Amino acid sequence: MKWIAAKDGLPNASERVLLFTPYQIFGDDHACVGNKESITTCTARINGKLVPIFTHWMPLPPKPEQHS
Repeated sequence: MKWIAAKDGLPNASERVLLFTPYQIFGDDHACVGNKESITTCTARINGKLVPIFTHWMPLPPKPEQHS
């Protein structure tokens, strides 16, 4: 899987995806799980300018198989 730039397209509204931020919003972590709304509404003031937090996203991998 490859990262998709938010400027190149967004996931479906109900799809949960892995999100990437180049900013240290979450400390040393630069990724979290979110959705299209997270990409379009989450912003931060960086160097005095309001910018989108998440710049890239990718689909989540499938859930692992459960063996009984």
